[in-house]
Amino acid sequence: MNKTNSKIRQIAFGAVIAAAYVALTLINPLSFGQVQFRVSEILVLFCCYNPVFCVPMIVGCFVANFIQSPFGWIDVLLGTLGTALAVFPMCRIKNMWVSSLLPTVTNAVCVGIMLTLAGVPFPLWQNMAFVGLGQFTVVTVVGVPLFKYAFEKNKPFMELIKSR
Repeated sequence: MNKTNSKIRQIAFGAVIAAAYVALTLINPLSFGQVQFRVSEILVLFCCYNPVFCVPMIVGCFVANFIQSPFGWIDVLLGTLGTALAVFPMCRIKNMWVSSLLPTVTNAVCVGIMLTLAGVPFPLWQNMAFVGLGQFTVVTVVGVPLFKYAFEKNKPFMELIKSR
């Protein structure tokens, strides 16, 4: 495959990833709030394979929060910031298990602060702890094994996401 076709495929796949993030967030009733299991966050693991997926993840998070967050602009800003702070370093860390902890930490802090500023009636530490637990469960406990033991076994799929 030539370089132009490879780039077009990456852009198209990035658009699919962003759209999937939005759709998975919007259909999941546990995507917003103090206790959240945002299944769409599993998709951040694509960034471990190729940094080209960092921007689609940020765009997907921004759009999903913009469309449906009950917390408004503060979630659009701080929620998206949590994703942005996680995905760029993720593509530099070779160990996916370690890399998967970044969205747990960044979202626990950013979304925990957002929930507190938005008036959720719990202490900051509790907001951070619950968001972090949800992130850890979805990304590390469910997402990493899914990627490691299902997606990595599919050679054509891996060629698609790793092509640069």
